[in-house]
Amino acid sequence: MAAERRADVVVVGGGPAGSTMAWSLAQRGIRVLVLERARFPREKVCGDYVEPRGLRILEAMGSLPRLEQAGPLPITHSATYVDSACAYRNPIPFYGVVEGLPPHGYIIPRDVLDDEMLAAAARAGAIVHQGTAVTGVRFEPRGVEIEAGRGTGTVRYRARLVVGADGANSLVARARSLTVDDPRHIAVAQRAYATVAGDIDVGEAAFFFDESLFPGYGWMFPMAGGRVNIGVGILAETRSRLGVHVPDLFAEFVERLRHVHPQCGRLELCAPPIGGIVKTYGGHGRNHFERGVLIGDAGSFVDPMTGEGITPAMESALLAAPVLEAALEEGRFDETRLAEYDRAFRSYFDPSMIFLDLCATMLRNRHLARPWLRALDRGCRIAQEDQAFARDAAGYFGGLDIRPFGILGEMWVRVVRDLAFVWPRFVAGDAGGTSVGDLVGWQAALTRSALRDPFWHARWALEVQRKWAALLAAAPAQRSDPRAAGLV
Repeated sequence: MAAERRADVVVVGGGPAGSTMAWSLAQRGIRVLVLERARFPREKVCGDYVEPRGLRILEAMGSLPRLEQAGPLPITHSATYVDSACAYRNPIPFYGVVEGLPPHGYIIPRDVLDDEMLAAAARAGAIVHQGTAVTGVRFEPRGVEIEAGRGTGTVRYRARLVVGADGANSLVARARSLTVDDPRHIAVAQRAYATVAGDIDVGEAAFFFDESLFPGYGWMFPMAGGRVNIGVGILAETRSRLGVHVPDLFAEFVERLRHVHPQCGRLELCAPPIGGIVKTYGGHGRNHFERGVLIGDAGSFVDPMTGEGITPAMESALLAAPVLEAALEEGRFDETRLAEYDRAFRSYFDPSMIFLDLCATMLRNRHLARPWLRALDRGCRIAQEDQAFARDAAGYFGGLDIRPFGILGEMWVRVVRDLAFVWPRFVAGDAGGTSVGDLVGWQAALTRSALRDPFWHARWALEVQRKWAALLAAAPAQRSDPRAAGLV
């Protein structure tokens, strides 16, 4: 047994959440130690998309200028493919409209991003132990004891507080019986890097939707030097219920990508794809406990619609850091004191995430894939011509200032307008793609769902109703999205 190490706070995990936490605590003069089982740089399954809110945090950490030295390709445009046809291609409508946010995102491979962020924590004064795999966490009256394997030996650490930033399969969460394993809120993904012919001049993130990927999507995110990040993600519940084999799904997507995307005809994988999971915000449980908190993937801080987790991970750390600082100053580490963290993240995330979780729940019914895809195709084609509509509607998928009732209001205006003119068009023989066919399609799909799997359908319908009620109950507090203003 190696010598015992002590700190005020031990952070288990050195990814974006853990590094941001260590950086923030070290900035406050707190003795913080990061235990990371890998040795950086290391590869990580991720879309690598750092959107403007994340870039703002990296700027505050001093990491953004260092990352920009490599010349990453700014992501300024997006394309949406529905059933292999491009339905939307334009500049990202909500980039450059929120004051204080960069007008672009970056695709930064996680081996590069995580290495720099952990270095930023060390520059701020955090102690970092890489190649240190935590094997046990014990809670005692006077602190937390953490045991880890390092090299060929075992090391013991003691701290007054512990932070679980150790991913979706968090050992810290398991030590407090807080593991969340609900397949309705778990996404399964495969990702690979690939090359395309020639350099990519425009940073256009492409998203692909069809029945085989529903509820989920495929992506192609471009990087400098003719490289791309490609992948697929699908809900774990769907994978289990329908026996979906994700590697097959990825292989089929790659072949389709070569045929439908203009820059991917000569796409070649750099290495075999690798897989992973994320746990989304809708499935989070209690993220505080006596002498500690959970952040990042360990706390289910992932966008329920996009699966994006880098920025929410960093934000969860910034929300928890002042709570831990106050607890250390007061010498109070009980569950009641640390409950302030749960109140803080709910206040910050709920105004947008309750809405996104409702959207994700509505999409869980695979029987509704065809009506949803028709609606998506139609919405994309409207957005192609109407940028105001595009900016509002895009809040469903990656928006930076999400105001649920403004988005829903715009949708209902469109629906009522269609219904008002549908019968004249129908009588005139122009019923193709109109609301009559759409309504029939929705009703047929719902009937099919209820008949083929009545118990699942009933549970799903009740869950949709419950989440609608939660959204309506939160309406008075949802005049603005706190995430647009940010935390730094």
